[in-house]
Amino acid sequence: MRIRLIILASATALLLAGCGGKVSDKTVVTGVFESNPTESVEVSVQDLGFTQTVPVRDGQFKVEVPRYTKGMSRIKAGNIIGSFISDGTPLTVTIKEDKKVQVASKYPKLSVQERYNVFDKSMKDFQAYYQPQIESAGDEATEDKLYDSYQNDVKRLCLATVADNKDNILTLTAIGNLRYLLTNNQMDSVLTGIDTSIANLPSIAALATSVAARKATAEGKKFSDFTVNNQRLSDYVGDGKYVLVDFWASWCGPCKAELPNIKAVWEKYAGPEFDVLGVAVWDKVDDTNAAIKTLGIPWSQIIDAQSVPTDLYGIDGIPHIILFGPDGTIVKRDLRGDDIEAEVAKYVKPVK
Repeated sequence: MRIRLIILASATALLLAGCGGKVSDKTVVTGVFESNPTESVEVSVQDLGFTQTVPVRDGQFKVEVPRYTKGMSRIKAGNIIGSFISDGTPLTVTIKEDKKVQVASKYPKLSVQERYNVFDKSMKDFQAYYQPQIESAGDEATEDKLYDSYQNDVKRLCLATVADNKDNILTLTAIGNLRYLLTNNQMDSVLTGIDTSIANLPSIAALATSVAARKATAEGKKFSDFTVNNQRLSDYVGDGKYVLVDFWASWCGPCKAELPNIKAVWEKYAGPEFDVLGVAVWDKVDDTNAAIKTLGIPWSQIIDAQSVPTDLYGIDGIPHIILFGPDGTIVKRDLRGDDIEAEVAKYVKPVK
């Protein structure tokens, strides 16, 4: 059975569920332990500064929590920690024998928590369906095709989730998955359509700022200059050469994994038409210098850049490798692996 049919069945079950009752400004949480109850539980809504410890009697507890759907609330029972959405409907929290925490609403059709349950199950169904096939694909083309299908299914689910939940935490959760699946313009459109109460949350506001920075430094745009310790990006970029700029850090495993690819390109193409520049971000100066020496990195470096260039270019993960043209135009962003040389080879002839 295709995973889309599984998700459709889940969503249909939710729509057919009973819809009596109403949403309150308080959430009555009733809890039950399947085994080994603790003497008390702590219930909190961090964003509201709410914390309450309630006793457990005969394996059960009950507490009223302020309604808050823009973030997760927490239940802590000994070393067991679970989360729920205080959505104003009566919730039952079951602490299972295996220490997992299960949450259900008395009024599923009205419940943000139940919508979250369906979303979470659908995401797990995707993974359960695709991962075994990807791992056993046998060839790269089949693996890529399956992974593209997986990403497309995730994208469709998350976009639908945002459309139906513009003012609650499901939008945050869905956008967290979409941020690496959408173009800058697509993400900008998604962010424009959500409720202002969500758009103004720090994580979403930061994402919007990052998207704006990426749009301003997109492929085809002129480079944005920055200065770190009297070194400017324009000391290296926009001066008649193609320049491959590697934003990296000494602690970053994937950054180190790309170094052989960059070094091979530098050795083959560096000369009158091409050069490489490293920009060390989010790192300690001593660690950067030690890594340059240990790893034998021969090209020029801007050290101790921290978040100056990453904020400017909307970089939220490293390595981030950008090819700049002779006039400083951004030719290609986020190059990795074999694509590094393939892109450079379009414009520059080998010198060795």
